Amino acid sequence: MEKRRRGKFVLIFGVVLLLAFALWFYLMSGQHKTKPPPPAEPVAAVAVKLQDVPVYIDALGTVTPTRSVTVVSQVDGILSSVEFKEGQHVSKGQVIARIDDRSLKAQLAVAKGTLAHDQAVLSNNQRDLTRFRELIKVGSTSQQTLDTQASLVQQQQGTVAADQGNVQNLEVQLSYCTILSPIDGVVGLRLVDPGNYVTNGSTTGIAVITQMTPATVVFAVPEDDLGSINQALARGTVTVLAYDRNKHNLLATGNLLALDNQVDISTGTIKVKAQFDDSGNALFPNQFVNARLKADTLSQAPVVPTTAIQHGSKGDFLFVVNGDKASLRNIKTGPAQGDVTAILDNGVKSGEQVITEGGDKLDDGSTVKVVAQ
Repeated sequence: MEKRRRGKFVLIFGVVLLLAFALWFYLMSGQHKTKPPPPAEPVAAVAVKLQDVPVYIDALGTVTPTRSVTVVSQVDGILSSVEFKEGQHVSKGQVIARIDDRSLKAQLAVAKGTLAHDQAVLSNNQRDLTRFRELIKVGSTSQQTLDTQASLVQQQQGTVAADQGNVQNLEVQLSYCTILSPIDGVVGLRLVDPGNYVTNGSTTGIAVITQMTPATVVFAVPEDDLGSINQALARGTVTVLAYDRNKHNLLATGNLLALDNQVDISTGTIKVKAQFDDSGNALFPNQFVNARLKADTLSQAPVVPTTAIQHGSKGDFLFVVNGDKASLRNIKTGPAQGDVTAILDNGVKSGEQVITEGGDKLDDGSTVKVVAQ
């Protein structure tokens, strides 16, 4: 009985050993098999091109009118009429409002009458002085009488001069009753209605007239860009573009007009003013715009589609097609223009194929197949 158990145990052990050997042989023989190469990734690639790329300094700006004038009355009186429509374009010297002038006209008439009376008195005194000068020659009058008459003439001349000044002052005051536009521009909303009493001390005014053209835009740029701007000014006219709030539509093209004379130490920026001569109605006073100042131009710089550029922890990179492999290339990006971006520091060369689609699945050295260009 014991011999049977021992024989059965040996048989089972042999079977197990045989199976273990077979499994070992299977595993060892599988290691010598060659794994099939991974399939090539389909990608789209575009050749690197050379082109001139402008270098812009972007900033948020505000449209400022060339001139803005608050029209106020220079005399006290009733506003009898308003000669403009709100939003109307007016020319310099155009009548825009009238003040009741009847009181001033009456005062002017009195002043002219006084002037005429005093002029007549002066004329009579001058004739008497002439007669006294003839009489003194023949001894028919005294020197004292002659001197008194000469002083009287001088006194009357002073009176006439004062009367003339009073007349001129009232004429000026009367002219202020007709309010003229001091500039060419657009009238805003009416601030005072006809029939109200207006004074020359009011700061509200009757209306505000704004000169719309040429328009100017004021924006602030970092002080680090000051050197680039000065270099651009030294080369000649500096172009400034004004875009809408979303940077989609170009509103106007102008030129750099002036730099402020000091840096704002609280923000580290300096104010810049640009002028737009032919903006039409595209730029409106106090409107916010995106200003782009053209500081330089990169001549014949290599450019790639912006979609080819990827961003990693070590910086920007892209993949270049090298035969059937993808070669990872670290790059330094420059300014963008439209759908392309300039590459600096010789990161890529003209004619090289850069991968624009499918690059997110690649590693350095991955097998690729270009299916679109």
